[in-house]
Amino acid sequence: MSSNIARKLHREVLNYAREANLSGWRSLLKHFIARVNANDDEKLRLISEVISHFPKSGLAKKLVDQALTLAADCHIESAKSNEPVALSYSFIIKPYVSPSEKGLFLVSFENQLDKILDAGILSVIQERYHIIFIPSWTGLFSPALFKLATYSDRKNPIFVLPVHKHERAVVSLLGKNCISLPFNAASWVNPNFFEKEALERDIDCLMVANFSGFKRHWVLFKALTGMPESVSAVCVGVPLGTRTADSIMQEADDYGVADRVTIVEDPPQEDLRLYFQRAKIFCAMSYREGSFIAVAEALMSGTPVVMFRNAHIGTKSLINPEVGALVDSVSELQERVMEFMEFKDHDKVRQIARESISAEANCRKLNKMLADWSVENGLNWTKDIEPFYSMRLSFYYFDEGAMDRLNPDYEYLADQGVKIWLP
Repeated sequence: MSSNIARKLHREVLNYAREANLSGWRSLLKHFIARVNANDDEKLRLISEVISHFPKSGLAKKLVDQALTLAADCHIESAKSNEPVALSYSFIIKPYVSPSEKGLFLVSFENQLDKILDAGILSVIQERYHIIFIPSWTGLFSPALFKLATYSDRKNPIFVLPVHKHERAVVSLLGKNCISLPFNAASWVNPNFFEKEALERDIDCLMVANFSGFKRHWVLFKALTGMPESVSAVCVGVPLGTRTADSIMQEADDYGVADRVTIVEDPPQEDLRLYFQRAKIFCAMSYREGSFIAVAEALMSGTPVVMFRNAHIGTKSLINPEVGALVDSVSELQERVMEFMEFKDHDKVRQIARESISAEANCRKLNKMLADWSVENGLNWTKDIEPFYSMRLSFYYFDEGAMDRLNPDYEYLADQGVKIWLP
């Protein structure tokens, strides 16, 4: 068997295992074994994995209850560190006003929650701020979120922005003081970046994704083999772990389409936006990941998106026949890609995207929801949130004067040993 055939077969087998949820069944087995001899942290991790793979299982509520008990037992907030704690992907969106009008502190990524908990600074933050948390991956529940939930109460609610639409209803399993909000990491695209003069749509298939294996570039290459040789693809991304641009090109070569694939590694942000605006179709090939912000950016560029119907991706809820297509097979992927080669209604895609994922519009919605919640709970609301947007996972304020208004808040946290990295 030739090496490229072996590699292709290996990918197909791994993909079948992934889509058959074999890793989920393995996690479930490990969970039952761990009930005998694992420590509480390991049990908590396995419970999180099981619920992630079986979110609609009848076991979910029981497992969440177990996880909350474990989280309370295995994690007691550490003594406050004397060393500064550096946080990324976190920032203040509303200033502290008074005990009856706390500020708002937004945190994304579970590893940032772990930093807050392990350094003993949660109480410092909660004294002045309500926490808003954005999970980073598919599967709402994580050890970090379970631990955070054990510190929630009426005075210190936790606001959660689940990756998936269907997860919003289960946030309440964490407790009545954990509150779901209808947004995710892809809800904060700045539309102003994509309002450029129309460009020629000279890129057939575009992928914007890191070079990790879970992005499944090879699925697109497999699809290319069944399309006319005139159809090509541009893959934009960054290396991850051992996976480099050479890894992607090797996959393209395995399917005999290397001459139809262009790899662009880590372009400047302005160039990246141009790729979105030049594409005829954006191909989101992942089976499981988080919100997949590039999907939202493609739509904001007026570029339709094709994605697999069985994908566990947060932005899948944005895909409908007006803005793209959900497919069930590689053959259907080929058919839809060819249809979109003649697509012309880019302005309509862009307008629909502005209505659902514009950071400006969603900041207004978020502000109203939080203001209403404050009034309903007998709290004051005299200052609105500072409108913000996300770019390459980091957050920015629309108004340059926001930093001046929030500087006292950042200085307070710095005095308490909480250093927040802002781009």
